[in-house]
Order: sequence, then structure tokens, then C-alpha cells
Amino acid sequence: MRSGSKDDAGSADDAAVSHSVSQAPEEILAYWTPERMAEAVPRDIRLPAQEETEES
Repeated sequence: MRSGSKDDAGSADDAAVSHSVSQAPEEILAYWTPERMAEAVPRDIRLPAQEETEES
């Protein structure tokens, strides 16, 4: 198993991310009203760089 290198922000580039949820599913569904969903902004996602050794 390979350990990920850390970037300047201190996060590992291949680390899994998890968190616990303390809210009931019903509370989460009630929060995400159609209005909130319409105003939601997607998170920026950084994808891993393509390896140069891959052939097309």
C-alpha cells in the first residue's frame, strides 16, 4: 500500500475522506428544499494528474 504525498495544504492526495453524520436522513431531506438546491454551488473537485506513462 502506498502512502500519499501531502500537498502545500497538508492533505494527502490519495487519502480517503469520511465524516460522521449526526442528523437523521429526514432532517437532511427537509433542509434541501428546491430553493436551496437551485442556489447550491458545486464544490471544486481536483482530479489526480494523468500519468505520463499511459499510452493513448
